[in-house]
Order: sequence, then C-alpha cells, then structure tokens
Amino acid sequence: MFNVFIIGPAGSGKSTLTHSLSQWLLAHDIDVVRVNLDPAVEKLPYEPDVDVREWVRADFFMEKYGLGPNGAIIASVDYMATQIEKIREEVLSSGSGYVIFDTPGQMELFVFRDIGEYLISQLSEKRSCIIFILDAVVALRASSFVSSLLLSASVFYRFHKPMINVLNKIDFINGKYLEKILGWIDNPEELHDELRKELVGTKLELSTNIYETIKEYLDIFNVLLVSAKTGAGIDTLYTVLQQIYLGGEDYIVLP
Repeated sequence: MFNVFIIGPAGSGKSTLTHSLSQWLLAHDIDVVRVNLDPAVEKLPYEPDVDVREWVRADFFMEKYGLGPNGAIIASVDYMATQIEKIREEVLSSGSGYVIFDTPGQMELFVFRDIGEYLISQLSEKRSCIIFILDAVVALRASSFVSSLLLSASVFYRFHKPMINVLNKIDFINGKYLEKILGWIDNPEELHDELRKELVGTKLELSTNIYETIKEYLDIFNVLLVSAKTGAGIDTLYTVLQQIYLGGEDYIVLP
C-alpha cells in the first residue's frame, strides 16, 4: 500500500487532482482508494471510498456551538483525531495499491497545527509521500512564486516525508507566462532577476536572502507541471510516485 497525501492552499485543486490521479490509475488497472479528509467540503468531483464526513462534519460544530467556518474546521479536525483508528481501519480494509488522501481545504488549519502532523503520522504506511500543489495562477509574479515555494518548504519541514511539488492549473495561464515560470524553475537566476525588477528597498534585500534558500530548495525539489482539469502531466507524476514507492527515496530529484 502506497499512501499519497495531497496538500495545498485553498483553491489550488487538491480535490480535482485527487480525482484526476485516481482516474488515471484506474484507467491503467491500478487499485486506488480515495479518502476525503476534509470535514467541511460540500461537493467533491469524485466519489470517496472513505469519507471522514461519516464521522465528523464541520457544519455540525457550526450549528451546535455557534462557531465560524475556521473554528468549526479546527474543532472537527480535532475530533477527527479521536476517530483515527476507525478511519485507519476502513482505509486498510478498502484494499491495496494506492491510497490518495484529499486533505482539508484550509491548509493552514491542518498543516500548521500539531493535530495535522498526528493525523498524517497515524495514516501513513511504510511507503508514503506528499504531493504539494502550487497554483500556477498565483505563481505568475516572482514574489508569489517564491512565497508558494516557501510554503512548500514549510510543509516538508513539518512532515519530513518524500514530497513532490506540482504546479497545477497550467491550462489556465498563457503560454508565455508558463515559459517564464519554467525559466524560473530551470534557471533560478532568472527568478532572481525578476525579483530585482519587482521589489525595491528592504523587500528586495530580504528577497535576495530568501532567494538563496529557494535556489537550494529547487536543486532538491523540482516542480512538475500538471493540469488536474485536463490530465496533462499525470503520467509523469505517476512515474515520479513510482520512483518513490519502489525506491523509497527521502526526496526525489528530477533531471
């Protein structure tokens, strides 16, 4: 069993990628279990095989305790931890192969709290990895691209699991902008040049220091280009997942 946790900011396409990747696996006769870990989601583009909403729903906490959306998500994720054995048991009984976990939409309320680390540790198997989604539409500016990579680095620091960065929604952006982002990935010095054009003063000085960290990060963690909507790049994503699954690398370096 190979567990894959899909993590990313709200609206980055976690559920759509869960659907697209699972459809690709099924089309190639590979067993897959889809797990929804978001207690607040109303609609999903796929039919989950295991759904945390069977045990806990965010709207229950909103109605019963008068909590706002974020408070209800925090409360429901905390409650999810009390049901972790039941969730894990259902996942294990669903079959072998790939298990894809669609994590909560409000990433910050899940990733940066100890309960998120606990849940992932309890649901991980010997072979587990994280797919972190960067939103191509958000990454059009150099400073926003750097911010997304810093968020990715934070996720790796939190969970210390093999991780793949995926730039999603490539079908949403113009070809020339996509080429620019590719240039930043392949040659980080171009990213530095763009930061110099965009920022001034103390912001530029700080970004220059951050850039050195990002440059080292991109040397280790490359970025795959994917469209969860059209399915572009899913075959490459699967190849990299297989490298981790079969090889057990702590991280993956792409040529």
